[in-house]
Amino acid sequence: MSFKIYFEDGKGNAMDEDGLEPVQMEIDEEAYPLDDITNYDSHIDLKPAEKKNIHRGNDTKDLFFFYVYEKGLTAGKAASLINIPRKTGYNWLQKDQSIIIDQLEGKSDGSDHLKENRGRKKLLNADHKQHLEETFGENASTTIDQAMDSLTTHFEGLKVSQKTVRDFMVDECALSFKKAYFYPTERNSPEKIQQRYEWVINWSKTDIDYQSNCVFIDEAAFHVNLKRTMAWSKKGERAIVETPITRAQTTTILGAISPHGIINVKVRRPYQSVSKKRKLLKTPSTTSDSTGPIKTTGTVTGHYFNFIASTLNVLDQHEQFKGFYIVMDNVPIHKNVDIERYIVNRGYGCVYLPPYSPELNPIEQFWSVVKSKLKREKLLEKETLTTRISDACNSILFSDLQGFCRYSDSKWQVCRDRLPL
Repeated sequence: MSFKIYFEDGKGNAMDEDGLEPVQMEIDEEAYPLDDITNYDSHIDLKPAEKKNIHRGNDTKDLFFFYVYEKGLTAGKAASLINIPRKTGYNWLQKDQSIIIDQLEGKSDGSDHLKENRGRKKLLNADHKQHLEETFGENASTTIDQAMDSLTTHFEGLKVSQKTVRDFMVDECALSFKKAYFYPTERNSPEKIQQRYEWVINWSKTDIDYQSNCVFIDEAAFHVNLKRTMAWSKKGERAIVETPITRAQTTTILGAISPHGIINVKVRRPYQSVSKKRKLLKTPSTTSDSTGPIKTTGTVTGHYFNFIASTLNVLDQHEQFKGFYIVMDNVPIHKNVDIERYIVNRGYGCVYLPPYSPELNPIEQFWSVVKSKLKREKLLEKETLTTRISDACNSILFSDLQGFCRYSDSKWQVCRDRLPL
């Protein structure tokens, strides 16, 4: 057991001989257990082979469509992020859009829907384009039927088919059908945009670099019934995927990644009660003030503190990670003052993201790709959810991790320009 001597600094604060404030939370693996899924050494040992030049596998396509459908990037920008030719990205998106639209409309053959009718005067022009862009700008959920009705109502005498409107939307308006991503209204309020601007300006004055000296931490929820949001069916028929009636138990996974590899991934196990005697001796109170002991907020904070300690232990084992910034969002369980003190006392930087800013944390994309791998296949009889998550994590390419970091890094300029995120 190690001991530290603390001194009063003359202002009523306790300091150790190095001038560091005391951390009163303790690592308690018995009460707040975490099980291993993978870590930096395991990821290095199982290092997935990087595909040279053009990546055309399912994993690469998943990542491409994640950037397009989930993040709203153009096909060209998404292709650049994952190092495939822009033309390949455009072809993938065009083919996918054709399949989706034809399935929605029950078309028997949509193979030629992008071909122009040569020699025929176009029914729709720049005025119609502006009207459609305004319509979808106000309501992204507008259907093709509604768009057609809006055009014929607004432009007297116009007669146009669904197919013509659809082709015009795709070819001229550059609109594409994709999974909707729902944001809270407050996310891009003037106040939140200003907070992100100030955050970027302040941290730009340091040596923080998303692509070289950061570790990104967050948790995610998994369950065995994860399914893809799109599925195949015969044309004209609804795509149905059967799921169990009962809701699967949710498992919380805590993760830490960097552009240099996966650092630490663990699964949180249920809180284990401790003896009454131990509670009296070691359990922090449930409130805090500036003079009393630092308190926890419950089992979630205890698990998170243990995970932070475990992650820093991994970093300490590798010289190249010394002094890195630990980046995480600002939810209450992350902002316990003892967590920040512990990180700083261990020799690392502690960075809290501004509110409603998931785009600034690359691990959000990491979780989405891991989940997409789980959704692709049913669990085999001998598999468990954690073994599948482990396999999914260890199959993530280093170039993918670097791409996640580049994407979030690019959002700093968006924040500087005070644009919605």
